[in-house]
Amino acid sequence: MRTFEGTSPTVKRIYYFSAGVALGAVATRRTRRAKEAARAALAAKLTPSAIAADVADAIAELGNAVGSFAADIRQGAANRRATYRPMIDNMTGSIAMMAPDQVGPAHPLDAIVAGGPEVSAEPGRRSA
Repeated sequence: MRTFEGTSPTVKRIYYFSAGVALGAVATRRTRRAKEAARAALAAKLTPSAIAADVADAIAELGNAVGSFAADIRQGAANRRATYRPMIDNMTGSIAMMAPDQVGPAHPLDAIVAGGPEVSAEPGRRSA
């Protein structure tokens, strides 16, 4: 570093003034370049293709978010069913796993209730 011990105050002032002018010019130049780059980036961002790309990205992001939400809901429902299964099995007894062709016809509720009308062999008809 330079020292100004034997120099006059005028030389010091000229040195600091010229250093300030040089730094000011460099700072102004860098600021102008950054401003032009920002302006060019903004102009490039406002083109129809850039706007379309931004919209497409936003729609894709929304689709991913909805898909993730749906997966979370499905997982929560599966977990909920898994917690209810033992409770239901304990209340109703054992589970009979049967193929659909082995299961008999479903009877209407009023035929099951005591005193309800009898169910005929033909579907949709009741015997009197």
